[in-house]
Amino acid sequence: MDNKKAYKTELEKREILRLNNEESNKLTKECLSMALIYLMNEMDFNKITITDIVKRAGVSRTAFYRNYSVKEDILKEIGQEVTNKLCFILENPKHKNDLYSMFLELFTTLKDNAETISLLINANIPFDSMFKNGSFISYRYPSKSIEDKYTKIAAEAALYKIIITWNKDGMKQSPKKMATICQSIFDGFSGIL
Repeated sequence: MDNKKAYKTELEKREILRLNNEESNKLTKECLSMALIYLMNEMDFNKITITDIVKRAGVSRTAFYRNYSVKEDILKEIGQEVTNKLCFILENPKHKNDLYSMFLELFTTLKDNAETISLLINANIPFDSMFKNGSFISYRYPSKSIEDKYTKIAAEAALYKIIITWNKDGMKQSPKKMATICQSIFDGFSGIL
C-alpha cells in the first residue's frame, strides 16, 4: 500500500504540470507588464520595442508572443481591470437618474487608478478601444435614432477629452468638483445617460 502512495499517477503528474504552466504563464505576463511599465517611465512608448520588453522582463520573444500579439495588448490587459470597474459604474441602475453620483464614482475610480489611466493616455491607447463596441455610453445606452447616436458620440468624446485633460493636468480637481462640472455639462445632453 505504501508503494502505491510513493508515486504519482500520470493524471496527477499532468495536473501538477498544468498548474505549474498556469503559474508560469501568469508570472511571465506579470513580468512583461512590469517591464513595459518600467520602460514607459524611461522612454516614449512608441520607441519601446518587443526586444526591450522581453530583455527587461527576462523572458523570451516566444513567451511574449505566446501571450500577446503587440505591445499595446499588454496595456489593454493592464487597463481591463479599470475598464471593468468603469463599466460597472455605468451599468449600475442606481445611477440611472443621478448623474452626479455616477460622475462622482467614475472620477473617484479614475483617480484611484491614475497610474493605469496615465499609462494608457501616454501610450496613446484610445480609451474608447477598451470598451465593448468602442463606446461605453452606447454599450450601456443603445441609440434610439440617428440623432441620438451622434449626440451620444459627441457626449462621449467630450467626456473622454475631460478625462484625458484632467489626468494630464495632474487630477488637481477633486472627484467631487469633476462630478459637479460634468453634471452641469451633461445635463444639457438630457436622455443620453
